[in-house]
Amino acid sequence: MEDYRHVVYWHDTEEVTLAPPLRGNVDCDVCIVGGGYTGLWAAHFLKQAEPALDIRVVEARHSGYGASGRADGFATPTVGKDIQALVNTFGAERALEASKAVGKSILEIGRFTRKHRVDAEYETNGYLMVATDRAQVRRLHEDRELAGLMGASQPPVLSAEETREIVGSPALLGGTRVGGALVNPFRLARGIARVVREAGVTVYDESPCLRVEPGVRPRVVTAGGRITADKVVLATNVHMDAFPPFRRKVIPVWTYAMVSEPLTEEQLGRVPWEGREGLVEAKSLLTCARFTRDNRIMFAGGPVRYYFGGDRRQRNMNRAAPYREIHREFLRFFPMWQDVVFRYAYGGTADVVRDYAPHFGTLGGNISYGYGYCGNGIAASHTGGKVLRDLVLGKDSEWSRLLFVDRGDRSLRSTPSFPPDPLLYVGSRAATRLMDWKDARA
Repeated sequence: MEDYRHVVYWHDTEEVTLAPPLRGNVDCDVCIVGGGYTGLWAAHFLKQAEPALDIRVVEARHSGYGASGRADGFATPTVGKDIQALVNTFGAERALEASKAVGKSILEIGRFTRKHRVDAEYETNGYLMVATDRAQVRRLHEDRELAGLMGASQPPVLSAEETREIVGSPALLGGTRVGGALVNPFRLARGIARVVREAGVTVYDESPCLRVEPGVRPRVVTAGGRITADKVVLATNVHMDAFPPFRRKVIPVWTYAMVSEPLTEEQLGRVPWEGREGLVEAKSLLTCARFTRDNRIMFAGGPVRYYFGGDRRQRNMNRAAPYREIHREFLRFFPMWQDVVFRYAYGGTADVVRDYAPHFGTLGGNISYGYGYCGNGIAASHTGGKVLRDLVLGKDSEWSRLLFVDRGDRSLRSTPSFPPDPLLYVGSRAATRLMDWKDARA
């Protein structure tokens, strides 16, 4: 095996200066639990709407350490995971409304980085959704038809020859362009954290939440102190199951990625890829590839695994099997890059919910929550920040009426739950095999 560094590549692109942890007891207007994208965007939009609010954020490690800083960096208009399921559940009109809102967030993230001088390596390259077998070609055509039924414009499905002119992989049998952006997810998270601090939000690093005590004014308890607030926002995503109302509503699944050394000019010249688009394979368990700013190739995908007991320990980054599978897939796409050396091999957990769609709502009127991106949270969490702002402020708005919000028939109580282990463990393995079988149908 190659000499991999089991370190998140993005984490090596910017040094971190930790903010002081919470010490003692504090009162404030809003306490946000979780300093990733969801919590930071909620803090940003709340502070914009009501500058006088005293907002405190408690973060277990530091912003960008968790899923926000381990993402592959694709900012896409994807809502959850399955647009067909959204259409079936909510109708084409509401599904399109949500997709447009998330698509708008992609543009607004770019404006945010420029306005606040956040060097998040934001590139408006979009991405290419590609097919490598007949079943995936059919899926591209079905998705285009579905977009038409929703009233959304969709570029044509390209032939194998046309697709390979964009990205010169012999594995590609078709493709379609999708609007979006690429970012350095860690630098984006660190940048948002800086901006909200400059706006007057207090962020406590290394302050994991031990529990939230409900009440007229709920309390957030950490090892170093407690915060009593008028409103609390739960924005811990994959860790939402630590709170009783969300147990078995969300599970952690491990995804993996590899990042190479910078490619030489000679290596880059072997593969036509002038537009530097992201590359995503049209299947349920996604394979994706992209360039970093310094011309490393990032390749991710392969196994998506739930480990028994919801194991989130970092030792799972050191498992050899996922990286062998990723490297095999890489050579299937790019056999001309046999000599590319991968130096980073890492993983992290994404939050998955049973209906594959984000969930936002309130508990008892003074505790709000947001989670459930299923690995597609860079743009959706920006939209979610607006949803949480309006839920906290009690505003009836276009954001609080999006299909994300739990109300009526789609209440938290009615949200489907996962079974306990060992049923969950066995079921997750069966679900993975079922997805592979469905994707392979010709």
